[in-house]
Amino acid sequence: METNNKRIWLIGLAVIVSVVFGMWIFSPTEVVVTGVGKVSVPATSATFNVTVSATGDSASVALSDLRTKVSAIKKTLSDINIGADNITETQITLTPSAAIVANGKGFQATSTLTVKTANVPMVSDIVVNMYASGATVVSQPVVSVEDQDKLEAQALKGALKEAKSSLRSTVGLAPIKKVVGIQQASSGNVATTTKIVEDNNKGTFEVVKAVSVTYRVW
Repeated sequence: METNNKRIWLIGLAVIVSVVFGMWIFSPTEVVVTGVGKVSVPATSATFNVTVSATGDSASVALSDLRTKVSAIKKTLSDINIGADNITETQITLTPSAAIVANGKGFQATSTLTVKTANVPMVSDIVVNMYASGATVVSQPVVSVEDQDKLEAQALKGALKEAKSSLRSTVGLAPIKKVVGIQQASSGNVATTTKIVEDNNKGTFEVVKAVSVTYRVW
C-alpha cells in the first residue's frame, strides 16, 4: 500500500512538473527593444552641379557666349586641380526665349557640368568661384565616402548591440533568448532605417542605422 501511494505521488509530481515545464516552454514572453548605431567619418569627396546659361539675339551668339562661360568655369576648376576626368558635361540645349518668357526675343543656351572633388573642406569656396566664373546656378554639394556599405554594416552592428544591451536591462539574465523578428523599414532581410547626415562645413559623413528587434525570452 505504501509503495502504491509513493508511486501515485511520484506520478502526480511528474505530471505537475511536466505541466509547469510545458507552460514555460510554450508561453514565452515577447519583448521588443530598439537600438541605434552611428558611424561618422571624414567625407572623401563632394559632388555638385553647375548650370550655365547664356542668351543672344541669335542661336549662334547664345551658343558662343555659353561656350565662353563654360570654358571660364573649366579653367577655374583646372586651376584648383579639378581636371576633365572629374567633370561631366551635359549636351547643350538651345531654346527660343519666347518659349521661356512671354514675348521673349532671341535664344537661350544652357549646359550643366557635374563636378566631383576630393577637396571637401574647400567645397564652399569652390562654389563661390563657380558663380564668379559665370555659373547661373550651383547645386548644394553632396558629400560621400568610399566603402559606404562597410560603414552601414558597422552602424548596423552597433544598433543590434545596443538593442541586445537594452534587452538585458529590460529582462535581466534570462536563460534563453531568441530573435523572432526585426521590424522591416528598408529592403533586405534585416530591418533598418539608414540616415545619412552630411556636414559640408566640417566635411563629415555620418551613417545612422536604427533597428527594432523582437525577442522571445524564457
